[in-house]
This record gives sequence, C-alpha cells and structure tokens, in this order.
Amino acid sequence: MTYSDIPGSPSAAAGQPNATDAAASSIRQTTWPYKRHADRAIGPRIALRPPDVPASTSDDPDMIAVQETHELLREIQHSTRLISAPWLIEPPDSESFHIAQGIVIPAQDGNFHVVASVLCPAGRNGVLKAIANVVVGGGWSDFSGDAIWQLVRNPGTGITTAERNYQNILASLGSIAAPARISGIRLFENDLIQFVIQNVALPIAGEEVGALLSGYFYPRTWDDVFERRAAQNAW
Repeated sequence: MTYSDIPGSPSAAAGQPNATDAAASSIRQTTWPYKRHADRAIGPRIALRPPDVPASTSDDPDMIAVQETHELLREIQHSTRLISAPWLIEPPDSESFHIAQGIVIPAQDGNFHVVASVLCPAGRNGVLKAIANVVVGGGWSDFSGDAIWQLVRNPGTGITTAERNYQNILASLGSIAAPARISGIRLFENDLIQFVIQNVALPIAGEEVGALLSGYFYPRTWDDVFERRAAQNAW
C-alpha cells in the first residue's frame, strides 16, 4: 500500500500519489529521472513519485507560483472539510446522552438479553463515544467465557446481528463510572443501539449486570450540509 492509497489522505482523495503532498514543490516541473525505473518496478501508484499533473501552460514564474498556490489551497480546504465533519467535531447544538441501565443476571438459555439501549431520535444523527459493561458481584472473571456481550444495531428477533468488532466481547470495557472511550460509532436517525449479554455460565443468584452507552446527537442537517460541500468540492 502506498501513502496515496491510505483512506483520508489528501493524495488519496485527489487521486495524486504524492507522499509529501507538497503541492508547491518545484519537482513537478522536472523530468524526475527515477520515475521510469520506479514505474516499471512497482506500477504507476508509488509513494515517492511526484503527482501526475498537467505541465503549466505558462513560462511565467509568477503565474506558475499562483497555480501551485491554488492547488495547495484546494488541499488545505479539502483537509479542513474532512476534519470538520459533525461526527468528528461535536456541533454546538448537539445533545449529549449518557444511558446507564442494568438487569438481573439472565438465565443460561442461549439467548442474548438487552442490558442497555438508546434510540437515535427523529431528525437527529449521532455518535456513540463511550461504552461500559459490568457484572455486579463476584461471579465474573474477564475472558473466562462465562458471558458474551455484544453491541447491536437495529436487532431483529433473537438479536443476531452485532456491530463489527463488538460481536464477541469477553471482558469488562471500563466501568459505569469510568467507561471505555472508543473511536466513535456513527448513529443515524431512528437507529436503535443495544448492549446485550448472553449468560453462558454465570451463577444466577439475584445479582445484576449493567451497561452504559454515551455520546451525542446532533441535527441531521449538519450531515446534509457536509455532504453538499463534499459534492461541490469533489476531487
């Protein structure tokens, strides 16, 4: 994989295999003597090759500088737009949620049981930023396999579909008072997110299990604006 293949990099978005993203580099005006041999060795998309851009139609150094500055400003605009996404930076009119719920340890019936859930309201999208799952009492040991936790979205009958990377949780991820911070799972209007547990071998003695879901909702119009800007500034 080259730098330009990395999702989210300015070069990847622009289709330009420029590892340094040096839009104003004068090297793009050279013949780049190693280009021919590198292309033959590893193909057209290589990390250290200057971008394939049309040569300037002007010999005026000032005009060339203006054109290169324009390309640099486009890259800066593109990067700024990406990092201002509402699921990365919390909008000023967002609404936080912090749902902590618990149930009595369920039976060893092979089913998953809902411990905590949150519904993304109509007209809102959101981000899940922190989670926690605990067993209250002394009958639980991380990675023992006595219980399996899952994080599911819009489950059907029997709760069979889990979020990727959260389908086989065998340990406590933080505590209710100190939840685990995660990269962020996007939520969309009317999504139902649930933290569920399957009791494999936990003793049933009236003790409880608990879970926490925390993050924020924001007006979905923020996403609409972001998508329109993305279309207008497509690379």
